[in-house]
Amino acid sequence: MKAVNCIAAFCMCVLIISAVFAFVPMNGEQKIYTDMIRLHVLANSDSPGDQQLKLKVRDYILADIAELTAGSADSRETAEKIKLGLANIEIKVREFINSQGYDYEVSAVFSRGMFPRRVYTDSYGDYIFPAGEYNSLRIQIGESAGENWWCVLFPPLCFSSGMRIEEELAVAGYTSEQINLLKRDSGRGIRGARYEVRLKILEILSEWVKR
Repeated sequence: MKAVNCIAAFCMCVLIISAVFAFVPMNGEQKIYTDMIRLHVLANSDSPGDQQLKLKVRDYILADIAELTAGSADSRETAEKIKLGLANIEIKVREFINSQGYDYEVSAVFSRGMFPRRVYTDSYGDYIFPAGEYNSLRIQIGESAGENWWCVLFPPLCFSSGMRIEEELAVAGYTSEQINLLKRDSGRGIRGARYEVRLKILEILSEWVKR
């Protein structure tokens, strides 16, 4: 019985390794994870007042980040500017929160973290940013126990620039192939179906390994 179990475990390992090699990010897909920066604002609680404050902080910090990172050539430069400005970001957000009548502590952290899938839409179609580990700027308000808000800070999809999403991605250095991996047609066809299937299989394998 022990030998059978060992063989079964070996076969399962072979299947997992084969699936990973078949579905891991390839042909520039890793850029989606490494070059993207997300903004994450965590509210103190789910009370109406705290949730409204979260949205006000969101609007305030977006304007400040847009000014801070203006002219950045790529995600690396954007990240460096944010890291250098973290202490100032904390001070500004704390002062803003005080001006709104609250006395919450504020923490601004730049780190890697897990994020759920996000879909952005314009008149030309949907763009699917998969769940995974991304660089992010996290603004934590008070206890940070309430519903949070996030968006893609780089490429600058948080900001309303009037540009198409595809154009924003191109300006950020994404190739046509990488953009097509993210893009899903507004009709019934799905350009990024293969990529979505790959991610789903990896999620299933990840859950199996945890058991």
